[in-house]
Amino acid sequence: MSHLLVEGPPGSGRTELLRALAASLAVGARPDDLGLLLVDGAGGMRGEGLAALTELPHVTEHLVASDPVRMRAFAQALGAELKRRAELLGPLSFAQWHEAHRDREEGGEHGEQQQGGAPLSATRTLRLRPGGQRPAQDVRRAPSPLPRLAVLVDDLDALVAPALGSPGRPAAGSVMRALEAIARDGERLGVHLLAASGAHDRTASTELARTVRLRAVLDAPPTAPAPEDPTPGRGRLVGPDGATPFQAGRVTGRIPRTATRRPTVAPLEWERMGDPPARRPLRELGNGPTDLALLASAMDRAARSVAAAPVAPLSPVHP
Repeated sequence: MSHLLVEGPPGSGRTELLRALAASLAVGARPDDLGLLLVDGAGGMRGEGLAALTELPHVTEHLVASDPVRMRAFAQALGAELKRRAELLGPLSFAQWHEAHRDREEGGEHGEQQQGGAPLSATRTLRLRPGGQRPAQDVRRAPSPLPRLAVLVDDLDALVAPALGSPGRPAAGSVMRALEAIARDGERLGVHLLAASGAHDRTASTELARTVRLRAVLDAPPTAPAPEDPTPGRGRLVGPDGATPFQAGRVTGRIPRTATRRPTVAPLEWERMGDPPARRPLRELGNGPTDLALLASAMDRAARSVAAAPVAPLSPVHP
């Protein structure tokens, strides 16, 4: 997993793309294997930001850059976590350490099974079962000793150059130093940075902008939007192998609670991706839950069913 920098002007869909990325990451990992740390760099001055993501069971921190005390505590805790991981991993990368850890666990289990020909539990007692019958797979397991962390930052440019009078301005430098450390050393330590910026000139000199291998460049919205214009979130993913066009999904729009027609599936060419859907008669519009809320609820139930406890928060101040 690489770092990612999202760039685009206001109205291009930067925040919604970060929300969709967070939802995708959460779907692909248990909450005890992945922790999401959210940072709203503009301090809540540019809308709701990433607050909607706090419903995901993977979210352990949500920092709104408006409280200097909490911002410094967050930066200090993040720096301490990077140092702890560096000492724990030593010369190994995150993936190499987990592979070695898994090999040690499998070797220990194999050694236990060699004693008496029957598997032993952690309490060294026999687990009896009828011969030839395979036990049902138990999806409950111990939490990961070193979970992966993803830090999602909206309005990175507001942290690099905070506005005069911004309440978080005194501590913005502390947060940026912690984020720069992630951009420099985080990939090896299993800590990844996904940041969005609306002002390329402000963030061009940051460690992330200089070294990032994946960059999502969003198209500017039309000055006079028309019904046939594409929805925000269209752009190009630029990487070592070239540029790939994409259309980001919208996960926080409210869905109709009732409709006169059932959902349908129809083929759609790439050229029409992002075009407004065909109008359909609806009784109610926009009063239902969001797709993100439904997804978060389902993942929370799934996590509870396997006793997957979320990753503990890093900073001591956590509302």
